Amino acid sequence: MDLGFLFAAIVGLCLAVFVLALFGRTARSREGSFSGSALAFLGSASLSSFVLIAAFLIAGSWSNLNTARGHTLDEARALNAAYTDADARTRPLLHAYVTSVIHDEWAAMAKGQASPVSWQRLDAVRAQVLAEPASADREQELTDLGGVYTTRQVRLADSSAAMPWPLYPALVCTGLLVLLYAPIAGLTFHRREAVALGLVGAVVGFGVWMVLHMTHPYTGPVHVTPVAYTQSLQRFTQLAGTAPK
Repeated sequence: MDLGFLFAAIVGLCLAVFVLALFGRTARSREGSFSGSALAFLGSASLSSFVLIAAFLIAGSWSNLNTARGHTLDEARALNAAYTDADARTRPLLHAYVTSVIHDEWAAMAKGQASPVSWQRLDAVRAQVLAEPASADREQELTDLGGVYTTRQVRLADSSAAMPWPLYPALVCTGLLVLLYAPIAGLTFHRREAVALGLVGAVVGFGVWMVLHMTHPYTGPVHVTPVAYTQSLQRFTQLAGTAPK
């Protein structure tokens, strides 16, 4: 179980208390000699900046994740159609390709790469179909394979999907600004204030951790799994009982 989120929350809490201890002992903090309206504006601006960037990154990353998941389902449907129309010699090759995607290519996509083995196995399927005598069934199989190649290319393109990188340091900086603002503005270092700001720091730390672990649709605690392809293998088993063309 990945406990990184807990570590990030604890780091945020400790950082918030440290900042309060560092800046909450100044004379201005004790006197509270700041303009109330200015403090309210700056506080809302700093918090809004963090929330805006975090929400943008989470929404964008979640959209990339759902898009990538949908594309795996598209390829799985194309594979099921290809297996249905395939002959007895082609079906084992399709099975080998799907197995390769699950065991070889999934780890490679986490690095933004494709598996050469998976490419070879899919090309072997195409070569087998091309070697068949010309017929309507052969043309249908080639059409089905064209759909598999297309959906495969789209899925591989998803492995390179990413949000604009400047947003990540901006997220960290605005998170620090949220924690720095309170003691600089006049929050003094007492137990009650330390607990309150520490909880805010924990939330900020968790938010940063969550965003940084959603940067890629095929890595992190929230990622696309090859469940669509394992379901295809199950479907292949069901279709194996039908007479191939």
